[in-house]
Amino acid sequence: MKTQELINLSVLLVKILPAFLMLIIGKAFHRYAKWIALTASLASLGLFIAYIPTLQQGLNTPLNFDYLPSMGIQLSLKIDWLSFPFLLTEEFVTIFAMIYAIGYIKSDDRNHIFYALLLLFSAGMSGTTLANDIFLFYFFWELMLIASALLVVYWGESAKKTAVALKYFIITHLGSLLVLVAFIMIYSQSGTDHFSALWEGVQMYPETIPLISTLFLLGFGVKMAVVPFHIWLPDTHSEAPMPVTIMLAAAMLSMGTYGILRFPMSFLTPSQFAMFTLPMLIVGIISEFYGAIMALVETDIKRIIAYSSVSQMGYILFGLGTLTLSGVVGATLHVIYHAIVKALLFCCVGWIIKAVGQRNIQSIRGLRKKMPVLTTCTIIGALSIAGVPALAIFNSEWLIFSSGFQTPYIGLAILEILGSILTSAYILRLVGTMFFTPGEVSQIHKVPFSVKLVTVSLTVLTIIAGIFPRPLFNYVVNELPLILGGGW
Repeated sequence: MKTQELINLSVLLVKILPAFLMLIIGKAFHRYAKWIALTASLASLGLFIAYIPTLQQGLNTPLNFDYLPSMGIQLSLKIDWLSFPFLLTEEFVTIFAMIYAIGYIKSDDRNHIFYALLLLFSAGMSGTTLANDIFLFYFFWELMLIASALLVVYWGESAKKTAVALKYFIITHLGSLLVLVAFIMIYSQSGTDHFSALWEGVQMYPETIPLISTLFLLGFGVKMAVVPFHIWLPDTHSEAPMPVTIMLAAAMLSMGTYGILRFPMSFLTPSQFAMFTLPMLIVGIISEFYGAIMALVETDIKRIIAYSSVSQMGYILFGLGTLTLSGVVGATLHVIYHAIVKALLFCCVGWIIKAVGQRNIQSIRGLRKKMPVLTTCTIIGALSIAGVPALAIFNSEWLIFSSGFQTPYIGLAILEILGSILTSAYILRLVGTMFFTPGEVSQIHKVPFSVKLVTVSLTVLTIIAGIFPRPLFNYVVNELPLILGGGW
């Protein structure tokens, strides 16, 4: 087995093996579960970083296992430039969530189960991006759903956690079933589940392209939580414990974007995909406006940031729908920047909840004087999500906005830009009410160091990502030859 093939496998195994060990015998050392999980996450990131030179040299050969050769099923793992930004995002978000959890989650005799499920949740996302065949892709796609649903069921923050988890599971699983139907159709046409054969299988039966692509867009749209498939997101994000919410919002939502890029954009030509351009642009704008309006009227600070994710996914869908270089690259960059900034904002919200014991925006006043570090971090996160220059999200928004004017739908491009005004409105309301409105909360509780550490680190990363966009841009553009026939 070659070194690069071993790394492909190890990125997953260093998470999966400790997770199962903790589930089986972890009760004996549950006090150390958080450190085991964090070490495993750091090891996975280290292996991934060690693989980057291999990717740059074009030596990223897949790791293949014969599973059911007579049925054309060959398990395969591979890191390529299309999966790179999504795997990078997931790995970093997992580490931040793990560190955040150290102080946020109370220690008890179930710690080993919590961190094992958190590792499996992360492994599900990693496996989804590493999979090079539809069998493994769907396996890991479902693994991240099951692990995250269990985390909400057992560590949810209110009495309705079971109902919220069930709603989350049913709706997102329905989306998964649409993806599964599309997979089965492609498999029946190509006779194999390997990604390399999908293009030929689909092109052999062009009459099935509209149906297969529609199934993919609907199924992955559910995972992205764009309107009208967003109904699982606000409840799930507000109910999940904060480390899980960070992973849901900052990493898992990006899996829907990855799915659209990998299927169907990877096996259709621009002319074949053009029929979906206008619907994607329209749904993207609707999601942007709806999420922002709901965030503007919501009073629960956690739900405000949750609805913000619905709005931000609209930006991404719009960018993909333009079928332009700036739109696709901008959408992919927005996945990364959104992960950084949304993780930051949820960390700030978690800090507030720990400090004041409140989630209602009307009950939180005068934090600026008592919590200057939190104030700074929240303001920077707010300015970034509003698209202020020199901060992370501005760069991707600029590309997405400009891509709209490269399409025939100039009116939609103008609406896309106007929608950002609502983003500024709800985020200014959030910051202004809690930090600058006269009054003050009655008591400030001690906040764990790990919560502060992650929040400040993400604040610094938000600034760095905004000032130095070139490295990420140079990595992301490498995905273009892998989608839409490489006709760029």
